[in-house]
Amino acid sequence: MRLITHLTPLLAAASTVDAFLLLRPHAVTIRSSTSCCCTSRQEQGLPCSLQRAVKILLAKEDGGDAKDSSAPSGSSSSSSSKSDPPVTGVPAPPEPFLPALDPKYMCEGEIGQGEFVITREGGPVEEELSNENLLRILRIECTDLEVNTLVWKCLGYRFDPDAKEWTDVECFPKWREKYPNTPPDLIGMSRIYSKEQDQPSLKANQALVRSVPADNKQSLKTQLKPYGFTGYQYRELTPNKTRRAQCANWLLYYREELFGYTVEELRERRRLKLEAEKRQQEEEEGNKGDEWKPPVKEVF
Repeated sequence: MRLITHLTPLLAAASTVDAFLLLRPHAVTIRSSTSCCCTSRQEQGLPCSLQRAVKILLAKEDGGDAKDSSAPSGSSSSSSSKSDPPVTGVPAPPEPFLPALDPKYMCEGEIGQGEFVITREGGPVEEELSNENLLRILRIECTDLEVNTLVWKCLGYRFDPDAKEWTDVECFPKWREKYPNTPPDLIGMSRIYSKEQDQPSLKANQALVRSVPADNKQSLKTQLKPYGFTGYQYRELTPNKTRRAQCANWLLYYREELFGYTVEELRERRRLKLEAEKRQQEEEEGNKGDEWKPPVKEVF
């Protein structure tokens, strides 16, 4: 049962099904511990309620009646059959995705299996940045890893298929300085929103949002509304949907302003833009100085 002790932090955040999949190889040990007392369970590091849930799932798998043997004998079946009424208008809590906790998942997880256009190797291409493809991000028609992968490529991270790892060989300087070598998780792929687990993803996503100029903050409405995107209602927002929308908005900004330019070309474009804005500001201030003003009546 040492493995169970090591898995306890993950099981605490995992759904019952995830826990069952993790503990399935240890089914014999769990079956033999039906008379285990609470003290021994605590020594094993596995919560009592989780052991009971796993035993129920094992019973279902064996074709038996899915009864909780640890439930009080006096409880009636009618009380257990009654379920709480569904809460309308409130999104269901997300189920943790445990494979994303594996550091190798970002390099070995499956991508490009559906309609979402994405590959790990090389830089971003026009098909990956099309409105139709970005709309799939908002409609959750692609995985969190696929969204991350597209943003990573646009930030300049490149996947080395031989070493099977990401590198910052073409990364924007500020992102390379803040997140060297390995790109950050911008979505929170594990969908575990505790402070310890989620804070790095939250900070990285906030840094991505801050890099979008004010003129491009509303790109989702201007670019994707003709394709059927009307936005999210407040009551249906979740951290995953919010971060997907922020990534899609950044990708639109990247496509319109950064795609196809080198870092040196972008710096030159920025310099010219700042000079043009400075000249325009000086002209506006000069015009204000030439405006006629009524004489001021002196009051003694």
